Amino acid sequence: MSKRIIVVGAGAWGGWAAYHLQKSGCHVTLIDKNGPGNAWAGSGGKSRIIRLAYGGNNDYTNLTEESLKLWKDYDERWNESLFHQKEALWLFRGIPATYADLSVPLMKAKGYSLNQVPITGLVEKYPEINFSDITSAFIEREAGYLEANRACGVVKGKFEQLGGRYLQANVIALSKAEGRVNGVILDSGEELSADYTVLACGPWLSQLVPAIKAHIHISRQEVYYFEAPSQYAALPIWLEFRGADQMYYGIPDHFQEGFKFAYDERTWALDPTKDDRGITEEILRQMRKILANRFPALAKANVLKHHTCVYENAQDGDFIIDGIPGTKNAMMLAGSSGHGFKMGPAIGRLISDHLLEGKPIPTAFSLQRFADSCPRKSQYEVN
Repeated sequence: MSKRIIVVGAGAWGGWAAYHLQKSGCHVTLIDKNGPGNAWAGSGGKSRIIRLAYGGNNDYTNLTEESLKLWKDYDERWNESLFHQKEALWLFRGIPATYADLSVPLMKAKGYSLNQVPITGLVEKYPEINFSDITSAFIEREAGYLEANRACGVVKGKFEQLGGRYLQANVIALSKAEGRVNGVILDSGEELSADYTVLACGPWLSQLVPAIKAHIHISRQEVYYFEAPSQYAALPIWLEFRGADQMYYGIPDHFQEGFKFAYDERTWALDPTKDDRGITEEILRQMRKILANRFPALAKANVLKHHTCVYENAQDGDFIIDGIPGTKNAMMLAGSSGHGFKMGPAIGRLISDHLLEGKPIPTAFSLQRFADSCPRKSQYEVN
């Protein structure tokens, strides 16, 4: 008999997990309160960068490589264009290029490149960018970006085509008895039963698993779309490291919606249900300061669009993929930490292979790591 599985959350991880489980013969019910890739969720928004450079981390390099292949494969199978290849320019300002240096050997072993390039050549090639304060630069040619919210909708549709059941509903509790999760309870009072339950509900996970609060903090990630001349569309994806663990990134040709620009900052807290998601003037001032420094002609550019993403951060920046404490037949996918979307296809397949074939989850994603000393950091901080 095939397993009856409930997956809560139709974002990048939950949607792909449901798809792969259904594809493998399970009877899957996928549930989301607001729909796949909705504006409130961590998988909302127009796009996500995908890159193989991962600071020497084997697990993430492997998962991203597998996912990149799957994104391309499913684009071809489904006649979609969810992945857009575009080289990435990695810049380091006043700090060693440790993140890039550690990435090179792992990428090279897999047939990918991250090449250091002379700054003098970049000055000639990209006159729109100010390189005067840049210490070193690297080009990743196989990088690109993904259509985020549209991808979630496409995956949900393909899941349904396989016979999967999708419900737009609000899960308020797990149905438990004697160490087992028998299913979930909806706000309507209806109880849905399953042999196994997978929770991939991002910043709302703590409502169903309160114990996770000790290891997760939720932050706001404001993304701005600035007006830019048409020639800026030819620029590469831009990622920049600065001192004090500052990291900025942008996608110049953002579906004719302006120059997408964001600051990877995890200290601005957000209540995903209650807080306003409008523009924060302090953040906008910081954006304009960096924009004026790196792209001088855009110093006074108009804001065309704004979106506040929600980051569900593990305290150490690494994923949490493990069983739910005190249960035998339920697991949680948590701590995507602002870098999990691109790995959705591989994470989904990993969950399917784990539940059906016993494939191990990387130990680095275990809850057990928090039993030891676990410093608070982002995934960009490397030794």
